[in-house]
Amino acid sequence: MKADISIGFASNLVPLILDGSKTLTYRIGDKYDFLQVGDEVDMRDSSNDKVFSKVKIVEKDYTIFKDLPTDKVGHEVYSSKEEQRATFEKYYGEVKDDDKILILGFTVIEKY
Repeated sequence: MKADISIGFASNLVPLILDGSKTLTYRIGDKYDFLQVGDEVDMRDSSNDKVFSKVKIVEKDYTIFKDLPTDKVGHEVYSSKEEQRATFEKYYGEVKDDDKILILGFTVIEKY
């Protein structure tokens, strides 16, 4: 259990997580590599640091950016690879095709 760990999300994604339409997050870097399927994690609104839900990790996978789908169910859809890259670069700076991407699938178990 990782109850003291939280993952931040942009404000516009909070309602999508709470209504169950967003069940995946993509992360560059190794900050969350330690998470395992079955761990419980708080979800936090990055704009105000407020925890809005607790989730259980149900999937953990890796890919590289160039192989990351733009339209995977459970994640917001990108109209193109260029839009996906631009979105990632808002959060991470320059994104390269061979950057490792952590894919975490989750299900909400508590809403606050």
